[in-house]
Amino acid sequence: MRCKPSLFSAIATIITVLSISPPLFARPALSPTRTQTWKISQLPQTASLIYVAPRVNSSGDGSPNNPYPSIAAALATKPVAGSVIQLQEGIYSAETGESFPIKIPAGVTLRGVPTVRGVNTVIRGGGKFVSTSFASQNITMLADNDVRIEGVTVINPNTRGTAVWVESGKRVVIANNTFINSDREGLFLTGTADAIVSDNVFKKNGANGLSAVGSSTGEIRNNIFENTGFGLAIGQKSRVNVSGNNILNNNDGIVISNLSAPTLRNNLISDNQRDGIVILRDRKGYPTPDLGTSTNLGKNIFRNNKGKDLNNNSGVTQVAVGNQLDPKKIAGDIAFVGEFPTAPAPQITSTPVPVATPTSVPKTPTASNVEPIEITRPQPSFTPPVNPPTALAPSSSSIFIEPLPDLPQPVTPVKTTSFTPRTSLPVTSPKPVAPVTNLSQSPSEVLIDRDPIPVVPPKPVTSPRSIFVPSNPPPTPVTPTTPTISIPPAITPPPVQPTSIPYNTKIAALVPRPSRDTAPYLVVIPSSDTEALNRVRSIVPSGKLIPSRFGSIILVQGYPDRDRAEVLKAIVRSVIGLDARVIHQNSL
Repeated sequence: MRCKPSLFSAIATIITVLSISPPLFARPALSPTRTQTWKISQLPQTASLIYVAPRVNSSGDGSPNNPYPSIAAALATKPVAGSVIQLQEGIYSAETGESFPIKIPAGVTLRGVPTVRGVNTVIRGGGKFVSTSFASQNITMLADNDVRIEGVTVINPNTRGTAVWVESGKRVVIANNTFINSDREGLFLTGTADAIVSDNVFKKNGANGLSAVGSSTGEIRNNIFENTGFGLAIGQKSRVNVSGNNILNNNDGIVISNLSAPTLRNNLISDNQRDGIVILRDRKGYPTPDLGTSTNLGKNIFRNNKGKDLNNNSGVTQVAVGNQLDPKKIAGDIAFVGEFPTAPAPQITSTPVPVATPTSVPKTPTASNVEPIEITRPQPSFTPPVNPPTALAPSSSSIFIEPLPDLPQPVTPVKTTSFTPRTSLPVTSPKPVAPVTNLSQSPSEVLIDRDPIPVVPPKPVTSPRSIFVPSNPPPTPVTPTTPTISIPPAITPPPVQPTSIPYNTKIAALVPRPSRDTAPYLVVIPSSDTEALNRVRSIVPSGKLIPSRFGSIILVQGYPDRDRAEVLKAIVRSVIGLDARVIHQNSL
């Protein structure tokens, strides 16, 4: 009887053990959930570091011991934001399997060896990219939002090749890289790009070390720009901050144009072959860079530049306070005191000059379809400079950019075939009228800015002017049928042989040579004035009048690419004072 309790107690113990056993044995069933949680938490770590080495290894998986054979192979895995593509040293090119352009997706880092600025990690090549701002381009890499490129050397030796292009990318970081030997520029910022460009070397690029255009913003700091065309070219509406850079031994250090308003602080601008900083003229009272004020000194240092330290061709007085420069190496109006940088001119929409009496001249084209070519009248207060500004002769690939489209609207032009002068003009004065005043009275005449070269006035014709016959007069005199005083004289005089302007070999040598290829980019002047044509032919003998939907205009020269056309446009504007434009031939 004593054993029964022991047996019952043993049975009770077994039941108790079995009752608690199922949870213990059921625990492995929970492991998939915990494993999935671990995989999710580890996914960023396993996907964030992708290794690449430039060698044939088709079975690479991106691990340190078995890297992908190319950047293209790594990008084919569609890396997520936060991933780092780690490049081993070597040359990455089409021969090693790269496909150009290399498009770095949003949030991805491309890293080589930042400590040596990627001196042995070279990405070389380029491919076609269609920019929303500048159409077809040849680039090596395109950076999206939140992209970081560091520790690599980027070279694009192709014609008009750019190393890195940022098209409106935000929060882009370009740091500790080397941009060398590209045919055009090392880095191009456009659209609404916002980037930090720091601690890079830009050297021996064909056109510019860095171009900042569009409405680009950001910081360009602690870089070296050396031995290139323009160290930095800043245009359109760019408002980048340029600080702490060494800008050495370029053709020109910094070229500022269009409506840009960069801020320059603490830069060393030294030993450039021409000018340290060049501010190009814009007819609307721009650009307006911040070169230092009384409350925020510029602290830019200019040394040993062979031309000017500061060459202000803008026609706008620029405020530049607190910089180290040679007072003998300054051109243009510079204010060395001021609490604020130069204020930009107000953008006032221009309106057509009212016509005194309506005419039957057709009113085409309208303002809505003349965007490709902006035809404006000069301001009456314009005073030509005593000495025309020195011509810039950048490399054959340099880019000058027209202002963005939200500028004053163009005046509606009409063809100048024949017209009736304003009744307010004097009709009996025997004195010839000055050419500019005379032309400005006609609402349909296209005018341009002129420099001080005198225009040959029309020869005075004695009364009666109404009997003049341009060619093959009859053998007997013709008696006027109406009194001479009742017919106002025509503003357009009889054809007069203009005084020829000598060929200017010095300036003509700066004009980029055209190519045998097709030339869709045309440098034109919206005028049919004979004197303007002669001035054009003094540097480009092939200049001629051509018909267009705007009337007759002067064709200076055409090029297969816009870059050389922009160079010629700048020369025509700055040297001979004509309002040159670059248009596509399809716009005519």
